[in-house]
Amino acid sequence: MIKFALRPNLIYPLQLIIWNLIRRLETMLIGYLFNFSDSLFYTPLMFIGEFVSGLIIYLYQQKFLKKEQNNKPVKLFAVTLIQGKNDFIPPDNKYKIYLLIFFSAIFDWIQFIIWSTTLPKYLYISGSIVSRLSGILTLSDVLFYCYVLRLEIYRHQKFSLIIITIGLVIVIITEFFFQQINIFLTYSDFIIVLVLTFICEFLGALIDAIEKYLFEYDFVNPFYTLMYEGIYGFFMSFLYFFIPNYLDDLKLVYKNNSVGNSFLFSFLLLLYIILSGGRNVFRVITTKVYSPMARSLTDYFLNPIYLTLDFSLKNDFLKQGKRNIPYFILNLILSFIISICGCVYNEFIVLLFCGLGINTHDQVSKRAKILTNELNEIKEGSLDISNDDEMSD
Repeated sequence: MIKFALRPNLIYPLQLIIWNLIRRLETMLIGYLFNFSDSLFYTPLMFIGEFVSGLIIYLYQQKFLKKEQNNKPVKLFAVTLIQGKNDFIPPDNKYKIYLLIFFSAIFDWIQFIIWSTTLPKYLYISGSIVSRLSGILTLSDVLFYCYVLRLEIYRHQKFSLIIITIGLVIVIITEFFFQQINIFLTYSDFIIVLVLTFICEFLGALIDAIEKYLFEYDFVNPFYTLMYEGIYGFFMSFLYFFIPNYLDDLKLVYKNNSVGNSFLFSFLLLLYIILSGGRNVFRVITTKVYSPMARSLTDYFLNPIYLTLDFSLKNDFLKQGKRNIPYFILNLILSFIISICGCVYNEFIVLLFCGLGINTHDQVSKRAKILTNELNEIKEGSLDISNDDEMSD
């Protein structure tokens, strides 16, 4: 009835999930040790990580390519490298390509501003509301996937989208009942948070669609794209200097800590750059090898674990300072269902009932293998018959 479909390239989304998890834990550690969280200073650090990681891998690819003596395509980091006269000519001119990369960096920059400065201002909102609504990114990705890239989705994917949509609607509706609406958090505040969350997820879908378009239609190297996104985003981060008190939280950490603690803080910020680089490397590989929807799955796949941790540490799902068990249980179940449906959509889990598995990669490959074996048997039978005829002659 249910089958787990494993593929060799599954290592890439799994790596992305791991890098996401480690970076999240590291930012939590920085916040716990130094009370440094939700800072705009993370933005240029993230873009530096993108630039450095993209540059290193791109240069390594070029160096590796030069060592190859033939003109045959070579795969390295899930990207097919082609040399000599076989180079593809992008259908779009270079100005359009660089403009698309620039827009991708702008959308990422805006996303980071909303996540790091705007949403944290609403102190009394549930801290996990954004992650619990991350399924919106998959829905947004599908819209671009179907209507911009003009690609088809199948029965099991439509089924998954319906369940994800129902789950998200339940989360939003029940949130109005569970949130403690008062003078500190009004209904209008909560609606603003929902709108900002929708905007963030929509911008994320735009980034995914642009990158997929560049990778598949313009044959742009993902790491080349990542490198330039990092450059554009880093220079846009200089606009933060027009914001009053931009680096005050950073200065405060160094002022209030000893030399040893300041060194530890600097090391953790450097580690954040490395983790951001690794995370974004596997982000573009996952988009390239799979799809934007597989990439978006990595944002909410571990939500059941995150929600359990928040509930255990009394960071979320509280009512008057006490754990609200019904609130937590409902969202834990919904997050689990949404994560499973995300796996079904991306065919990591195959449902073998009601025709939901017919058009999955696993079942199509299985039918193709059976057909190939049958054709080989027919060919062998034909050869045996012809040999028998020759013997009789």
